[in-house]
Amino acid sequence: MKEFFLFAVSAVMLASCDPLPPEYKISGTVNNPALNGKYVYLCDLNSQNNLPMDSALVKNGAFSFKGNQSSPLLTLIKFNKTDLFPGDQEDTRDYGPGENAVFSTILVLENAPIQVKLDTVSVISGTPENNKLQAFVNGINDIRNQSAYLDEKLAVYRELPPQEQREVEKAYDGFMEKRAGLAKEYIQNNSDKLSGGYILWTFRYFLNEDDQLAMVEKADSLFKAAPGMPSLIRYLETVKSVAVGKPFKDFTMNDTKGISHKLSDYVGKGNYVLIDFWASWCSPCRKEMPNLVEAYKQYHKKGFEIVGISLDNKVEKWEKGIQELTISWPQLSDLKGWQNEGAALYAVNSIPATFLVGPDGTIIAKQLRGEELKEKLKEIYK
Repeated sequence: MKEFFLFAVSAVMLASCDPLPPEYKISGTVNNPALNGKYVYLCDLNSQNNLPMDSALVKNGAFSFKGNQSSPLLTLIKFNKTDLFPGDQEDTRDYGPGENAVFSTILVLENAPIQVKLDTVSVISGTPENNKLQAFVNGINDIRNQSAYLDEKLAVYRELPPQEQREVEKAYDGFMEKRAGLAKEYIQNNSDKLSGGYILWTFRYFLNEDDQLAMVEKADSLFKAAPGMPSLIRYLETVKSVAVGKPFKDFTMNDTKGISHKLSDYVGKGNYVLIDFWASWCSPCRKEMPNLVEAYKQYHKKGFEIVGISLDNKVEKWEKGIQELTISWPQLSDLKGWQNEGAALYAVNSIPATFLVGPDGTIIAKQLRGEELKEKLKEIYK
């Protein structure tokens, strides 16, 4: 009998020595007594509409989540909006890339202890990647605080004298460059991390597309799996296909009379052609149009052509814009607005957007406007 007892004791001891399964444990605090008794949610940022994975009740200003995560996952911790802002209250804070909404935070979920402090400016810590992500957010918040004095000026920007407008623009651009620089540094140093991909997706409109392509080419599969990255990668592949040195892409659209034309009816016929994506409702496009009108008058007899591709969706407004802006070169559109099929082929996500195509149909320059366009045409037709 003694042998059986010793065997049983040994079995229990061996079982107790088995390693515990890996798990994550998020320990959180909430600096808002009004949120006691409310549920906070752990959401998957890779799911449609950021679906909740789990919920926790806030008791005495604290909450926790526990579970197992087989691979790192980018998540969002947040409250329901109605719990945060009951009645007629609302959040008036102006958020930008790299900033979290009040009483919420982005974090990388992995099997490790993670600490979260939810506040008007939240804080995460506990794993190397989350610590790095928090340091990045701190840097973005510092820049935001430095630029806070501009908020008042931006609110009355149109009423400011021209000199002061230029000063505000210069200061604003400077702060945006600082934010973009901080993001670029983080992405380049975290090309094997989910958070690196997430920051690239978040700052995609503030970073040069050539830089984005280089970042993606250097990155690993985890980085590329971050929320938003698959669609950004597809977009960047399109950008690469219409880079300088590539042949122009042909498509067919109608003119204002409904008559169908190919882009190749005008491009690749032995002349230099500027493909101009614009819209009658686009203020920067209208501001730039006098430069195009002047360039067309000056160089058209020497062989310079322009083809306008409108992102309008109403033919009447398109025609009115053509008349008001004294546009005399060919115009095409499918009247699908931002779903314009030509714009999709050329990876156009902001307008005005221009592509200068050489006589043989090769793209030789992109995004030429104002003085840059004048200088390029002067060089071509010297």
